[in-house]
Amino acid sequence: MEFCASLVNDPTAVRTARQFAVETMRKLGLAAAGKQSGRDGVEAALLVTSELVTNACRHTPGVVSLRLIWDGSALTIKVDDKDSNACLPAIVPTPDRGGHGGFGLGIVDQLSEMWGTLCHRSGKTVFARVHLTTGDAPSCAAV
Repeated sequence: MEFCASLVNDPTAVRTARQFAVETMRKLGLAAAGKQSGRDGVEAALLVTSELVTNACRHTPGVVSLRLIWDGSALTIKVDDKDSNACLPAIVPTPDRGGHGGFGLGIVDQLSEMWGTLCHRSGKTVFARVHLTTGDAPSCAAV
């Protein structure tokens, strides 16, 4: 199942992305953020969503697209931007992180089972896959 949202690149984009992710996970029957059962996986997915959207808004111009793909055991978060000339994202070495930032992809790397970048003519897609344990997700029959 895939759910999509277009985000205007402005200061409200990250909040809008998180709200969209929460609503999507509730529609899928995943444990709501804040509940004890399943909180870790859902919170990880929300934080990864926030970091990927923040990076896209901070480093690229124009509209950003957020896609959430549920396969029954993991949520893949994809953020598309229109800037094919932008530097490819990379984890900033720990000594170079600081007040200016540099923590985002390190967080994504720690919370996701995998992440990466796909370049295409109209821009790029940065994605991350967050595995949700059985306590985080409904059974196949419940979806």
